[in-house]
Amino acid sequence: MRVSLSAAKQVEARQAWVFFLPALILVGCVSFLPLGDAIRQSLHTIDYLEIGEFVGLGNFTHLFGERGGLHDLRGVFRTILILPWAVSQMVTAVLWASLYDGRVGPIADALARFGITMGNPLAEISWALPAIILADAWASYPLIMVFVLAGLQNISSEVADAARIDAPSPWRRFLWVTLPLLKGPILIALVLTTLHAFNSVTLILVMTGGGPVDATEVLALRIFKEGFQFFRMDLASAAAVSIFAINVVFSLACVRFLRRAPA
Repeated sequence: MRVSLSAAKQVEARQAWVFFLPALILVGCVSFLPLGDAIRQSLHTIDYLEIGEFVGLGNFTHLFGERGGLHDLRGVFRTILILPWAVSQMVTAVLWASLYDGRVGPIADALARFGITMGNPLAEISWALPAIILADAWASYPLIMVFVLAGLQNISSEVADAARIDAPSPWRRFLWVTLPLLKGPILIALVLTTLHAFNSVTLILVMTGGGPVDATEVLALRIFKEGFQFFRMDLASAAAVSIFAINVVFSLACVRFLRRAPA
């Protein structure tokens, strides 16, 4: 009986290869052969369509050694770094909730390889809010990056050269020259990210719903619950006015502090 089953499986495997082989050949002709030819051409000099001498990695050295090569790659890296800000809060919440999952999440799986058992931090009172803060920081850092990068690009080369002469230490140049010149971008980024955090509802609603035991209950989520779950619009309006007042006071305090900071 075992022999017959084994023989049947071998026949099925041969039949599968018979049906699979034409598709494999087609994919190889369309994809892998051009790829192999491109790799071969990248290692040689080419005059129109005639392949010349073998130059090894010389073409790659020339490509990334000139100004356009690595400069173009920096643009790609900037695009990748700014993606968290372009992703919606719903997607961010689902992504981080799956990362934190203690059963099938990749973080739990990585720790299990070292013999460490991880529960779901979103289900623990002491860890739920820090876990959400980490997810929100990941989604918000690209905005700060854009403003700081714009501020760095606005620092003139004359100022940078003078700073190198007056302050040879990189840390002193950053502390006494670069950082004061970034007061404006830092102010804008700080105010915008604060307003975003105060008014953030989707991230907490999707990840924890305010739990466990109201450990992640924030004022913006309270507005949503009072207005759209319990239909108590008076309390929802009071919470909304409170958030507005907090935002105004915080923004004015930031402006006042940074204006008084020494240039």
